[in-house]
Amino acid sequence: MAFSKTIVLITGANQGIGYETAKNLLVSSSNYHIILGSRDLTNGTEAALALLKCPIKGTVESVQIDVTDDDSVDAAARKVKDSFGRLDILVNNAGIGARQNPSIRDAMREVLAVNVVGVVSVTEAFLPLLRKSSAPRLIFVSSTTGSITIAADPTGPLHGGGAMDYRSSKAALNMLMVLYWNRLEQEGFKVFGANPGLIATNFHGGGRPGSEPAVGGERIAAVVRGDRDADVGKVCTANGVLPW
Repeated sequence: MAFSKTIVLITGANQGIGYETAKNLLVSSSNYHIILGSRDLTNGTEAALALLKCPIKGTVESVQIDVTDDDSVDAAARKVKDSFGRLDILVNNAGIGARQNPSIRDAMREVLAVNVVGVVSVTEAFLPLLRKSSAPRLIFVSSTTGSITIAADPTGPLHGGGAMDYRSSKAALNMLMVLYWNRLEQEGFKVFGANPGLIATNFHGGGRPGSEPAVGGERIAAVVRGDRDADVGKVCTANGVLPW
């Protein structure tokens, strides 16, 4: 029964890192019931069917959720509540990359709406269900590009230019993670940032070099499984933690 499993919602999970995170967990253990959050339900359903064709041990379904639409987010939360009465792990993975918009004002509004405001919307909607879990876990998928320390280092790889909209959104996301950790630690939550690294997905429009999506998925899955619990309240990277 799904109720006896660890229930995990991954937003933006019909492709890329979110999909590979789900696949990693489902292949490795029968303990997980994964809910694939997708803005387009058809894409989410197709992703769930693709996973069912793999030799998975866990169970999977999809739910429609557009993180920029509060009604959609609240409807997804009601669906999970009606089906399971709780959520054990929320992975805030949905996001967009830098916009090819000549107006930095418009680009900032568009990216922050998804990568920051959308994350808050989802987190707040699902907090009541996470509080029903005996071991709630909240994960924010971050990026090296959100590190202010690295950006401020004149000898570092991220000093100078770069996408102001995307990088600012991930710096804000890191602050959100810390603030939720401060707020929820006493309630028994484990809160993390998780950095998948530079991954070659459609997220950046394709053609960008990087590791295979499965590599990023494994890094996020490691945080879900508890392999990185010594780094709670921090942004976990492949080889340690990301400096602020």
